[in-house]
Amino acid sequence: MNVRVLLLVGLAVFASACSSPTEPAEAAEFVVDVSGERFVLRLTDPATIRAAEDNRLGRNSQFPIGPLRAGNGGFNQPWSWHFDPSETRFADVAIEVCDGRPSYVEGHMQDYPSYCPWGARVVGRR
Repeated sequence: MNVRVLLLVGLAVFASACSSPTEPAEAAEFVVDVSGERFVLRLTDPATIRAAEDNRLGRNSQFPIGPLRAGNGGFNQPWSWHFDPSETRFADVAIEVCDGRPSYVEGHMQDYPSYCPWGARVVGRR
């Protein structure tokens, strides 16, 4: 009887270890300045978080690029848009059509499936 109980417990532990869901990525938030206008960027990709931190510290001149989503996401007030936290990356170059100030994006979001503010600089971390 004890062997059967131990076997069942062992199988349950093994099964739960194999089927556990992936932990969600830890998010980091950064304050980004574009020509005197600021927005908050939430990131979940570890490499992108490092690139944003390097930008804040002046170690690179990259800028964020990624798809925009409607709504402030709960972190990008007062704007009615936000970068997708899991799909945003940092880049060295991008086409001009996705560049712009946050206030321009605010009034023309339909024209920005992807946003890449060339002059963006990370100025803080939240």
